[in-house]
Amino acid sequence: MDRSRLLLFVTVSSLLIVGGCICFAVVWGAVGNKEETVVGPCEPGDTRNDYVANGTDIVITSNLPIYLVEPVGSCSGAVIVVHDIHGYEVGASRLIADELAMHGYTAVLPDLFRGNPWKGGDWGQYFMWSASHPQERVDQDILTTVDYLQTEKGMENVAIVGFCWGGKQVVLATKSPSTKIQAAVGFYGTGIAVDEALAMSAPTMLIFAQNDTVQPLADVRLIENALQTANKIIHSLNADDSELSGPAAYVKIFEDADHAFAHRANRSDPVAAAKADEAKQDMFAWLERYLPMEERDNVIG
Repeated sequence: MDRSRLLLFVTVSSLLIVGGCICFAVVWGAVGNKEETVVGPCEPGDTRNDYVANGTDIVITSNLPIYLVEPVGSCSGAVIVVHDIHGYEVGASRLIADELAMHGYTAVLPDLFRGNPWKGGDWGQYFMWSASHPQERVDQDILTTVDYLQTEKGMENVAIVGFCWGGKQVVLATKSPSTKIQAAVGFYGTGIAVDEALAMSAPTMLIFAQNDTVQPLADVRLIENALQTANKIIHSLNADDSELSGPAAYVKIFEDADHAFAHRANRSDPVAAAKADEAKQDMFAWLERYLPMEERDNVIG
């Protein structure tokens, strides 16, 4: 064999699907004597850890910690926010929950890592950390959160939004009608399989970034094309969905945007801030369209 022409790519993304999702993708390549490693675990970016949140930390059934924030006045539904690998205490995730409450929703951010978010380290440590969060437990914790909202808070209508690792969880949560999720928004969900996207049983908007090295654009196109072939996709927020074969899906790709652009944006950059704001406005528009309104008076405390 002519070793100078040896081209070997080993994609280990699939090996990192622990708990049903990937938080990063790695490609190792050897061309002749060249070796290259591309992309590691998601970098924190601007996690907004200086943000002072407005809600309350409580513990619900099964000793599940949640961050809860409720709107002042009337409440139009409930939204579960699923964090990224950096956990539910990160300011960037709590800010999303607070913004949802400002738009009239009861927002809950459950600690799906049970006090053990990714804190950095080598690959061996990452594999061990991932294995400590089995998908079965994550699924159950999301169901527990839905049940809390419906039985304890009296909220019939529940949506879910998530980021990175959480974006994948959004897709998985909509696969079964038993979760009672009525609308969903996933931001740059990592490792979403085509069959998982096709199985979504609630109206779901998937937001991606053109320059995302964690969730490559080529993989996004596979999902988009499969949804198109299955007649499950609309191509704008306000497009008619009456002729679709099931709940609507909408895939939006932000040009010249990177992974985590919406919830960990560099707010000092006006272009980055504008993209983040547009993505969040899209989220609110999707929820307004597909989450049934549930007007009720709500008094905090």
